[in-house]
Amino acid sequence: MQTDVKQVFYFHGDSNSLGGFLEEPFRYIPTPCSVALSSAGGSVTQRAEPFNFEDLIHARASYTHVSGRPTKRNGPWTQRVSSVVEGFSLLGRVTADSLAAQVFIEQPEDGGGPRRISFAGSHIRNLRVDGRPVTPVLNATLLPEQHRSEDVYNRDASVNPELPWPTLWQAAHRQSVGLLESRSISGWARDRFGWIAAKENSGEGSLEGYTLCSLVDKLDGLTSEQSVGHYIEIPDLGRIFLGEVTIFPQAVTLTMLRAELGCAVSGHASVASIASNGTTEPPSILSPGP
Repeated sequence: MQTDVKQVFYFHGDSNSLGGFLEEPFRYIPTPCSVALSSAGGSVTQRAEPFNFEDLIHARASYTHVSGRPTKRNGPWTQRVSSVVEGFSLLGRVTADSLAAQVFIEQPEDGGGPRRISFAGSHIRNLRVDGRPVTPVLNATLLPEQHRSEDVYNRDASVNPELPWPTLWQAAHRQSVGLLESRSISGWARDRFGWIAAKENSGEGSLEGYTLCSLVDKLDGLTSEQSVGHYIEIPDLGRIFLGEVTIFPQAVTLTMLRAELGCAVSGHASVASIASNGTTEPPSILSPGP
């Protein structure tokens, strides 16, 4: 019996390759592969071969992975969550050789400070819109240059999470302010993303509730009428959002591509989507009384 265990960490991580729904008539988009992490940790991997949904959404291959373990008996605890989709095509108009979402999270031992995160290995390779090359300009804080290579992605738990949790809130605020300052931002986008900057400016606690940012600051290869920040508006198709990160006080989600379709085909779809969180029990170690 492990009598020296003072805290237990309950892991939670999940990864899926594709998903969503279409309307008129309503039907779900099946998920080629999806995995979830045991609350005790462990490691799970699933792969899927070519996927074709109604000749609308294609993927040559997809891969999902979750793993979690303690570094020492009483922490810290680490998690890795990954989702990769290769050979992606949406209606033949949005294509990418590879979309990869990946997070490494470290939950410190009691008194070890805020949890830390890394998005090392996340990428979008050879993105094209209507055959035109589009280059995502990645956020240097959330995804530094040294974390963008294929070698980083291929390593497993060797990445040391470096970003403290509050950094994510700060990045979200900066991106929201930048969007609102753009002369080309659409009214719907101002309504959709403006609350992030407004919340910060209102004096509310920046680590309360949730917020949203993106690994993508902007997209080269498109006009300002087509794209501002991390989103793209495509006539007769809909809206595409890239590298979206949703941040909660103790959890994070990352979706490398999300589509809001509004044409002959209507619905929502996500590609390479992951989530990771977890909690210690008890939440903090109390010193014994006298």
